[in-house]
Amino acid sequence: MRSFLGSGLLALACAVATAAQVAAQTAVSEAQAKAGFVLNFARYVEWPERVFAARDAPILLCVLGRDEVATALTALDGRQVQGRPIAVRRLANADEARPCQVLFIAESESRRLALTLRAVAGQPLLTVSDADAFIDAGGAIGIVRGDGRLQFEVNRAALDQAQLKASSNLLKLARNLAEAKGRN
Repeated sequence: MRSFLGSGLLALACAVATAAQVAAQTAVSEAQAKAGFVLNFARYVEWPERVFAARDAPILLCVLGRDEVATALTALDGRQVQGRPIAVRRLANADEARPCQVLFIAESESRRLALTLRAVAGQPLLTVSDADAFIDAGGAIGIVRGDGRLQFEVNRAALDQAQLKASSNLLKLARNLAEAKGRN
């Protein structure tokens, strides 16, 4: 009986350790999946021609805040989208976002979300975040978890305000198409 309890405790300890490793891997995998979403959003959005100074100018993907997704986005540096390389830049604040084409706002910036979105309003900038109620706050594309998987929501009014055009394929895949203008 004692050896059974000992082996049972050992099995339980191994299971807990394995579950912790899986949880850590899942968090990294989810962050990488969200970074993949951002890459695909950039593939299916059109910016006004005036946004790019030169024909070979990169798509500047800027990251505001710090979390696992923000870290995973750095792996996109140098990838090609619409015939342009992606250049990833970390920002200290929203005022630095003017030259960017994509702005990922990390969940760590949730408290300053409304202020950040007001600071970039009207710029030809695709705003993306996984923060709760992002599109309700006026963001363009929010990455959400639903039905046990990652999905995204699109705020068409925010895209229009930013003078961006999302492909019909991107809009068809969205879980929710909102016309919300955001809370300013």
